[in-house]
Amino acid sequence: MTESRTLLHVWAAGRQLLVPVIDLREVVTFTQATSLPGGPRGIEGVVLHQGEFLPVLDWGAMTGASGPLPPASVMAVLRRRLGLPLERLIGTLEVEVPEAGWREAPEGDPWHPILAGLCKVGEQEVPLLDPDRLLALLHRLRKDR
Repeated sequence: MTESRTLLHVWAAGRQLLVPVIDLREVVTFTQATSLPGGPRGIEGVVLHQGEFLPVLDWGAMTGASGPLPPASVMAVLRRRLGLPLERLIGTLEVEVPEAGWREAPEGDPWHPILAGLCKVGEQEVPLLDPDRLLALLHRLRKDR
């Protein structure tokens, strides 16, 4: 039996990415984050969102980007209280999850630790973000400080 999932198709940190809609609170206009002196690696800073401080992910630190990243225009807010800066939204997709799951992301991909796999979108395979893996990696980075 296959299961259907709704995914948000976006551009983030210079590449296409799929984000499970079930893991999102909302998508809002991006606001520049205020950096935190001595803040945890992987966090760009915080923004004031609905009266609370919301940590904003630093894609460069998470993926080992060497140069500047394209500017964000929107931000996906994960249910577990993390902002993901996004360059732009492409749309939503309803996809069937094959019984065998999606193809594993290549080991050499710097995003490998935060991906759930690759999903076929048209003629290309687009990486699927795994929010649980992303948050686990952020917690490991904080402990390693």
